[in-house]
Amino acid sequence: MIGTIFSCIKSFFVSLVILLSSTLGLSGSFDRADPSLKPPEWPVWVHDHWVWENSGTQVTAKALVDGYLERDIPVGAIIIDRPWATDSNTFIPDPGLYPDLGEQVDMYHEMNIRVIIWATSIVNETASNYQEGKEKGYFLSNGKAVKWWGGKGALIDYTNPEAVEWWHRQMDNILDMGIDGWKVDGTDPCVMLLMPAVGYGDKFVTWAEYREQVYNDFYEYTRSRLGKGRVISARPVDDQLFRIGIPLLFADRDNNFAGWVGDNDNDWAGLRHALNNMFTSSLYNFVSYGSDIGGFRSDGVQYKDVFVRWAQLGAFCPVMENGGGGEHRPWMFDGETVDIYRKYVLLHNELIPYIYSQAAYSYEINEPTMRPQAGKYEYLLGDDILVAPFYEEGSVRKVVFPKGEWIYMLDESKVYKKGTEKLNFCLDEFPVFIRKGAIIPMNVVGDDSGHGTELSADYTTVAVYPKNGEKKSGLYEEGKDGSMISYTKDDDSLTLKCTASDRSMLFRVYGEPAPEYVSGGNGTALSRANSMAELTTMQSGFFTEGGITWIAVKDVTAGAEVNISY
Repeated sequence: MIGTIFSCIKSFFVSLVILLSSTLGLSGSFDRADPSLKPPEWPVWVHDHWVWENSGTQVTAKALVDGYLERDIPVGAIIIDRPWATDSNTFIPDPGLYPDLGEQVDMYHEMNIRVIIWATSIVNETASNYQEGKEKGYFLSNGKAVKWWGGKGALIDYTNPEAVEWWHRQMDNILDMGIDGWKVDGTDPCVMLLMPAVGYGDKFVTWAEYREQVYNDFYEYTRSRLGKGRVISARPVDDQLFRIGIPLLFADRDNNFAGWVGDNDNDWAGLRHALNNMFTSSLYNFVSYGSDIGGFRSDGVQYKDVFVRWAQLGAFCPVMENGGGGEHRPWMFDGETVDIYRKYVLLHNELIPYIYSQAAYSYEINEPTMRPQAGKYEYLLGDDILVAPFYEEGSVRKVVFPKGEWIYMLDESKVYKKGTEKLNFCLDEFPVFIRKGAIIPMNVVGDDSGHGTELSADYTTVAVYPKNGEKKSGLYEEGKDGSMISYTKDDDSLTLKCTASDRSMLFRVYGEPAPEYVSGGNGTALSRANSMAELTTMQSGFFTEGGITWIAVKDVTAGAEVNISY
């Protein structure tokens, strides 16, 4: 009976989330206030493809990364999950599991792969640092131990300055290795098991206070030691507390720029569970999170369709990460799964300039990057990409298109207008659409997605889907001010502009006739290339093929302007 009541509450809450999201300004818009273009608070690598295993060793972690790279699947980060230490939160690598963790961190960095290490704020009674912490009064409620999924231990008292200094000295053992962040697991609710939690000076500590202390401390102290290129990965919203199915807030929007939405099953219900928590996180305006592709918990069955559809969903989340219990290696399914997985990792990587910029802008204007829509489990990724992930078995997806025109990203010959469509997608296709009028900055390094070729690799590809009027879009940069990309269009002409940038730009204009004349901002005609290969040798020029006009501008340090006449 109680289970039925909680199930009804959860169903009601999820429905309310979707209703509120579609009515409280989360639908995006074509015209926006100008972005600040100030550097975001988090590094761009957050949006790379992450991998991890639920429990492993130095040997298996290396084999995991090597397995992806050998199959030409890029890896941008690895999470070293528990158990990796001698005990939970000793911050001492277990010599039987990770005998040379510091050397492994260096190895990954040489491969341009970031390293995130699992941690919480609980020290187990069996841990080597427990007795000292208890004797010196560094734990809440005089060191009263609570049971949690990793053992039985006490919680660090963040209200005690000496305890915090002691805790930081423990962390320094790992920070000295130059890691890139912490996966801060959600043990902060355990503070409620102390009933009550009492801190330094007999001060009562609530869960709300404690969760803020935990996540802020890991975030701020790590960045104070190693710089702004470091992050924490934590839950934004999760409904796993006591398994009652009511979503609750964990980390804060201002410190969690690499979140994941907790532990999901590896079946269709688990995928929907992840979507529910992501959509709820949007109500709190989190801007950068994802979910464990393939689910965290495993029932021992490999669901190929679920895994593939989840990977495709992950490609269109700000954080694309794959790991958990059971089997998560694409090559352990079959060759088709590897090919599809690679395709969507590469597409995700292409979209990182767009994702980073949209997340940064969303953070500025206090909106989420993933904005739920009226259609079931549909959302906008930023202002201009509509995503309708599969959430149940089958190849048919009903898509509710918002107003405007929507171009299928994987086949731009297919265009849809406002209304509901039932569309069929084979396993290697996915319902994702670009708004007519959009500006989409991309890192294109090959021909896998159709947005360019290996000749595009020296440029930032700016995919432009113009419609009459004006459009501005910020291209944000890590550690420096970004640039503004814009266009103005009427029936006979199109003007493209970009403010000063260190990037070379390759504009990709879709859906317009071949130009009659193309000039720079000073009125000088741009030369017409006979091929893309020729175009990329020019300082500036244009080339038209297959309904796409490409304009290359190598030097944008003083800005760029291109005028196209039709």
